[in-house]
Amino acid sequence: MSPRLPARVRPRVRWATPRPRRGLTLIELLISVTLFGIVIAGALGFVVAQGRGLRALSDRSQSVQNGRFGRDLLRQELRTAGTNVTDEQPIIVLANDSAFAFNADLTTNSRDSVGLTGAVYVDPSAPAGEVTAMTVDAASAVRGSRPGLTYPLQNYSQVTGTFINGDAELIQFWFAPDSSDAGRTYALWRQVNRAAPELVATGLTRNQGRPFFRYYYDQALFSTALSGLDSVPSAWLPLTKSVAKRGVEGDTGTAASRRIDALRAVEVQYEATPPKGDVREVVRWMVPLPNIANARQSRACGRPPVLPSAASVSWRSDSQFVQIVIPRATDDGAGEKDVIRYVLWRQQVGAATWGEPISTVAATQATSYVVRDGGVPTRPASYRYALAVQDCTPNLSGLAISGSVSVPTP
Repeated sequence: MSPRLPARVRPRVRWATPRPRRGLTLIELLISVTLFGIVIAGALGFVVAQGRGLRALSDRSQSVQNGRFGRDLLRQELRTAGTNVTDEQPIIVLANDSAFAFNADLTTNSRDSVGLTGAVYVDPSAPAGEVTAMTVDAASAVRGSRPGLTYPLQNYSQVTGTFINGDAELIQFWFAPDSSDAGRTYALWRQVNRAAPELVATGLTRNQGRPFFRYYYDQALFSTALSGLDSVPSAWLPLTKSVAKRGVEGDTGTAASRRIDALRAVEVQYEATPPKGDVREVVRWMVPLPNIANARQSRACGRPPVLPSAASVSWRSDSQFVQIVIPRATDDGAGEKDVIRYVLWRQQVGAATWGEPISTVAATQATSYVVRDGGVPTRPASYRYALAVQDCTPNLSGLAISGSVSVPTP
């Protein structure tokens, strides 16, 4: 009988009992949510404050820019009143506490007009209706006038005998209640002749109830005992140009129509509406009107220049040059007063063309002008000279041909 083997002992397996997971208690959760809320609220408050600050800064900047742009434009353009007006054309048409209308040759659209006309600015893209004087067929009510003032009362020609329209346009500035905020503030507007009005600035108010425009006049025009400038009494306003011409009988003396031509300066003041709680932005300055007190001179630049008389020519053997004497042209300091220069050509007798000009002479209202031509290309030969005048358009007249002059062998 075989021996019995002991039974195999199996190891006992013990399974670990999982430990229960502990979560957040309700109190811990409430504390966490509260802390998170406090952090978020602080961050949101900072963001909101920053947004408000940026908006306030933007509003402030816009307010300042509004006020300063209006200030700069008024300062630049008001002082041009009276520039290049004709002898009869009014300078100031309306002056009251919220509107100012005047004539000035502010802009021309002629590319060739730089230095030749009386315009302050050259803008080739300026519309034709905004670079010349208004005419009676386009007369309209002046902005800000109460009751309505119509302008112009006549046409204003640069010369007598032939109508050539003046170059000085009507420029109007006025403050009016701003309809976009129910009239709580004012807007500044600008208009040239009958063009569409332009919005210059918004959000403006009166400076502590004071008028937007205040005027100063020359006291010496009304009293021999007084001199210097004094503010225009409010009882004088509004000042309007009630007669068609400047300087006529009905526009002299102490009559009300005379007062508007006695103005010498304009004071402008207003406030740019500040954001709530911010400091006030006050705009206030004085603009002189230097052109009103001076005699006016207007030049016509429309009719072709008058043909000049022919130049006289002679050979100067002592100095070896051709002497050319140019007679004064009709419109050099008289007539249209628009001659800018004289232009000379030289031609050998028998040649078919004149070629390029050999000389120009500035018009200075002299009785005559002398030119010396020592550069004749061929000798001996006979030459003749052509003369033309140029006006401020700039157009050339026809050619006035001189007699011939013989240049001997050197």
